[in-house]
Amino acid sequence: MALLFKKKNLSAGLSLESGAFRLLTLSDGEGYGSVLKSACGRFPKEILRSDDICENFDAVFKFVAEESGGISAPVNLGLPVTESLLRVVDMPGLSLAEAKQAFKFEVENYFPFSESDCVYDLAEIDYPVGENVSEKRFLVAAARKVLLENITRAAASHGIRLASLEPSQIALERAAGAERGFDDACVYIYAGVGRSVIILSWKGCGIFYGNIVSGFGEIMERGANDDEYAAMAASFSRDVRSSLQFAMSRSRAFTVKTAYLFGFGASRQLSDMLAESTSLENVTLIDVMKLHGICFEADGGGWETALGLALR
Repeated sequence: MALLFKKKNLSAGLSLESGAFRLLTLSDGEGYGSVLKSACGRFPKEILRSDDICENFDAVFKFVAEESGGISAPVNLGLPVTESLLRVVDMPGLSLAEAKQAFKFEVENYFPFSESDCVYDLAEIDYPVGENVSEKRFLVAAARKVLLENITRAAASHGIRLASLEPSQIALERAAGAERGFDDACVYIYAGVGRSVIILSWKGCGIFYGNIVSGFGEIMERGANDDEYAAMAASFSRDVRSSLQFAMSRSRAFTVKTAYLFGFGASRQLSDMLAESTSLENVTLIDVMKLHGICFEADGGGWETALGLALR
C-alpha cells in the first residue's frame, strides 16, 4: 500500500470527518464526469461519544461497510487534519530518494515524535525564495505509526481495501484545483464542517497548510439565522487573517493577491468578508464539483475531501 503521496488511480475516496463518513467513487476517463457510487452517514453516539474517529476504529469501519453496502474498489482514505502533519524541509543537493533516507535523522526536528514512532513520506516541490525565483524543497507528511496500523487493521477486518492513506489537507488542495493551476501563487480557503484549512499554493504545490479550529457544521445544521451566520463568518475571517499573516511571515518571498474559497460554509457573504479583512485583492467562490466537471447533487455538504481523495 502506498502511503501519503502517490499518483492518481481509479479508486474510492473515503473521508472520516466531524463524526460522519463520506464515500465517493468516480468513473474513469477524462474529466471524471460521473459518480459511480456515493454513500454517507453520521456515526451514532454508541459508536462515537465525540466526533473523534480515533475512539473506536473497529466500530467506525464496520459502520462504513454496512451503511455503504460494501466497497468493492480500493479506497483512498483521508487522515483527519488533526492526525496528520505537513512540513516543508530544505535538504539542498539531495535527490528525492536520498532525502527520504536522510530525513530519518531529522524527524524529531520537525515533528513531535521519533522516527521509530511515525510513518513519513516526502514529495519534491518548488518553493519561492525571491521574485520569480524558486528552489527545490521537500514537503514531508507524517503521522503516528500506531494510528496507521490501527486504521489498516480495522479497515481490513471489515473488507475495506486501502489503496493509500493521505492527509486530508492534500486531498482538499487537489479538490480545489491545485493541479490545474489557477495562478502561480494563490491561497485556498476551505470553510469546513468541523475544521477548516488554509493552504498557500505555489505553482500547484502547497507550501503551507494551516488548520483552523472553527467549522460551520453546527451553525449550518441548526439552521442559523443571518445574524448568527454573519457573526460566525466574521470570526472565521479573523482566524484566516491570523493564519495568513503567520504563513506570510514564514514565506516572505511568497506574494499573493487571490484566494479561492470553497466548502460547507462558503458563501458570497463570507468571500466579501474575507476580502475586506485580509490583504487579498480577490476572494473567488468556487464549486469544486463543477470545477472538475462532475455532476453530483448530494444532501448536505462536506464532500470536498472525499472528492479530492477520489481524484488521487
